[in-house]
Amino acid sequence: MSSSELKFSPTMRLHWNTISLPPLKLAPGVSNGSDYMKIYTQLRRPCRYCVTLISTQSFKETRSMHPRNNICKVLASAACLLGLGAASLDADASCSFADPQTAHVYTITIPPQSLSRDVPVGTVLYKGEVPTIPVSGLYAWCAAPGIYLKSVTGSTLISSTNNVFTYATSIDGIGIRFYEGNNGNRGSYFGPGITGNWVGSWNYSNSYYGVEIVRTQPTGVGPSSGTVAATAYATFTLDQLLVATIQFTPFEVGVQTCTVTTPSINVDMPRAHTRDLPTVNSTYGDTTFNMGLNCAAGVKVAMTITDASQPNNTSTTLSLGHDSTASGVGYQIVNGGVPIAFGPDSAVPGAANQFVIVPPSVSGAYSIPLVGRYVRTGTMVPGSAKAYATFTMSYQ
Repeated sequence: MSSSELKFSPTMRLHWNTISLPPLKLAPGVSNGSDYMKIYTQLRRPCRYCVTLISTQSFKETRSMHPRNNICKVLASAACLLGLGAASLDADASCSFADPQTAHVYTITIPPQSLSRDVPVGTVLYKGEVPTIPVSGLYAWCAAPGIYLKSVTGSTLISSTNNVFTYATSIDGIGIRFYEGNNGNRGSYFGPGITGNWVGSWNYSNSYYGVEIVRTQPTGVGPSSGTVAATAYATFTLDQLLVATIQFTPFEVGVQTCTVTTPSINVDMPRAHTRDLPTVNSTYGDTTFNMGLNCAAGVKVAMTITDASQPNNTSTTLSLGHDSTASGVGYQIVNGGVPIAFGPDSAVPGAANQFVIVPPSVSGAYSIPLVGRYVRTGTMVPGSAKAYATFTMSYQ
């Protein structure tokens, strides 16, 4: 068989290798359509074209057959014609698309993000997915080496714990991840080392590509507001064949916080006598004061009040300051009729003795009514009684 060329589609050109066949003699009586000889050839691809010599007429006597005689047909399976045979698209590629597949760019639209400043690190703020093309079915074939690579370009890797690769964005505290999945199960994240070999068919199965927007900075160090630029993108390649590019649209980030309208509060307590506090744990002198905030809509605010004189104090009694001369007495701060337990100066959600002061349904100016009062702690000694506390808000 001399070299010849077959065209199967506008985008695929298949080149046959020359297969040399010796002269053949057919026995009399070979029926039409009988397989007489099969010769297989293997080039770069993992499928083989089958060249079959078929008798096209009956012979009454032995005849000489040469490959150039018009008594043979090339039989090839449809799967081979899709790119798996003795054909080669170019000299270097070992992977190719199954007709009519081609490379695709998948763009995921991300809406504006409004988040609380103290959302825990690692919290997924938004997840967006798009189906593959095709959603299911064959899209490519690979012969050896069949190296696949799933990588991210245009950003700096900031976390890779358990192969969950998180990349920086143009906004501090906001990161992005790229991933794939199929049949409702998330697969691997794109990043360093996500590579390997696979020789054979590549198929989608209810597949999709996705991105995650994630909180990256430590609690209390809030992300800044602004536009996240779409500089990072992910690619999936098979050897030198680009299969998919996954990108996202720029999006806005707004941080939900509150402004404290009463940053310093002085509570003037009434004069008290020992007779007003007859026993340990008795209280006196309830005095109302208000803490003022102005909060963005949708933000939940929790608070921790810390004993400034004894920061490790976790009781409900605020200790006297070092400039006090009285003893045997302390203070309580009451919220909704319940004494507040003091805690560490921390914005971490769930910190010891943290309590919610602003529900998410509140927006705008908000006043928190609190009550201060004396509490007897032991043998009382008259004198001045001063106490100091600080408060830390956690935006959740």
